Amino acid sequence: MKRALIIVRPEPGNSATSASARARGLEVHSFPLFETASTAWDAPEPARYVGVMMTSANAARLAGPDLQRYTHLPLYAVGDVTGDAARESGFLSIISGDGDVERLLGKIATLGLHRLLHLSGADFQPFTPHGVEVERQIVYASHAIGPAPELLAALKRGGVVMLHSARAAKQFATIVEAHGFDRSSLSLAAISANAADAAGAGWGEVSIAAQPRDAALLDSAVALCENC
Repeated sequence: MKRALIIVRPEPGNSATSASARARGLEVHSFPLFETASTAWDAPEPARYVGVMMTSANAARLAGPDLQRYTHLPLYAVGDVTGDAARESGFLSIISGDGDVERLLGKIATLGLHRLLHLSGADFQPFTPHGVEVERQIVYASHAIGPAPELLAALKRGGVVMLHSARAAKQFATIVEAHGFDRSSLSLAAISANAADAAGAGWGEVSIAAQPRDAALLDSAVALCENC
């Protein structure tokens, strides 16, 4: 019997991941730990930049009407999902990476680009600019929300939890600790080593995605669910 999968990423990603997991025959419980919302920002003059960089699809979804001022510029997206969201927002020239921001910046550096506008969330992982001048504008923020009673009931039964970020991992570990759940009854599928480290030790099993992408993370989660 497969173990249940618990997905705690924010919407709209939660629904997309949940649908993919159900299509693979898993019992899925969906409980976002964060909600995302736009933040006010002063859009700088587009002529200052040779391109725009996004490391999350939420930047495209939540930047608001000022985003249209930049759609004539090349868009450098961390991965295909972010690239697709940027395309839906009106960007025409899109270069997508493989989900790794460091490799994306390395590619940008080889193109000789010198100044990019990074549209970002309030919480972000620092990265090495590789000689590229990157100016960050925060256009959205994620806010933690209290765990639903249904999530606590699911955690008490045990299963596999997907962790899409280090921040989510830390928040999830705090909830488990606060409610005295047995960590050994829960297995984690983490999108990166940083996310796994943020969750701490003591879990039944921990698997790190082969690539920092949702599809690779789901592969890791499926393997854990089937490892009864």
